[in-house]
Amino acid sequence: MFQAFWLLTAASLLQIQAPSSRLYAQAFLDRSGATRAGTLSDRAHREDVVRALGFGGVRVLVGWDQVERVRGIRTWGRVDSIFDELQRDSLQAFGLLAFSPPWAVPGELGKLPRSNSHRPSVDGSTARGDTLFAAFAAAAARRYRGRVNRWEVWNEENHPFFWFNVAGHTNQGPSARDYVALFTLARDSILAANPQAEVAVGGLASLSGHVRAVTDPLRAGRAIQAFPSHVFLREVLKMGVKPQAVGIHPYSALPPGKPFPGERTPVFPDLVVDSVAAVLDAFALPSTNLWVTEWGVDASPRMDQAAVNSWYGAGLNSLLCDRRIPFVTLHALTDPDPQTHFGLLNDDGSDSRDGVAFRDFLSHWAGCPPR
Repeated sequence: MFQAFWLLTAASLLQIQAPSSRLYAQAFLDRSGATRAGTLSDRAHREDVVRALGFGGVRVLVGWDQVERVRGIRTWGRVDSIFDELQRDSLQAFGLLAFSPPWAVPGELGKLPRSNSHRPSVDGSTARGDTLFAAFAAAAARRYRGRVNRWEVWNEENHPFFWFNVAGHTNQGPSARDYVALFTLARDSILAANPQAEVAVGGLASLSGHVRAVTDPLRAGRAIQAFPSHVFLREVLKMGVKPQAVGIHPYSALPPGKPFPGERTPVFPDLVVDSVAAVLDAFALPSTNLWVTEWGVDASPRMDQAAVNSWYGAGLNSLLCDRRIPFVTLHALTDPDPQTHFGLLNDDGSDSRDGVAFRDFLSHWAGCPPR
């Protein structure tokens, strides 16, 4: 059952001690049901919970694959209602523009799972796909101008699960050059539609700061090399891109301050946050901010609560006190599947292990040290 007392207590703590305007939630408002069952399956209820918890806003997916399922016909009703409700509740939002509809995916690939992660390709042309995606991005920026002024372009484009590109019957995987072609067109189109907008490189997967071999989502037994956020960003910047902001997803496989065996450098924040900032500094981009558009702790059942509290508290404190980070988005309000353990709340509204850790962080938040 929905625990109103817990939520009101957490909201009060946020208002007193934590920078609520800088805390955003990933609440999956674009989905008709973000939980498997229970009290939080209703979107309006999730919005109420976000507000009661004291978050300043939410991340909202504005999916091209959902808005323009039929080429040339855009249906904005669901997105309109989400932004209308958020405005009513005085909640901010930033928009994620991503994912290809079936008609913007080559041939039979449009029928496969995760096919919306294919880079846009229309009539056999990726250039035409990028152009039509940019037109969609401009339409969204124009439609929600004044209500949504922050946009990120694509999601984890350096990860093979979220960016694949079939050419010559082979999945080429993530490519900084391919992404730059999409990003620059979309960014320029968004800014033309709304000059006050801020546009970020889409949230980059941290991969715990290391190059990884990731299974090809299109061919079992084949691996694709995936590059972590700082390596991928360096390739993007080499092509002359000067982004207003860079989205990051600084997940780590180890708690703050811990290196992998045989290594000296801690994964968090050194490899997943500081390394990205160092790349920006190397390219003389001191004013480019880092948007944390996803972060959380996979609090598996084998972890004791004290360990979760320590990890969550140290990680969130580090992110909130980083001068380059204007806001932090917590992933997620609830877990969409039983294999992950990032949600703040269980499906029935009770606090999860991460929820307990979040509450513990709020109760001990003392602010950041003077800069």
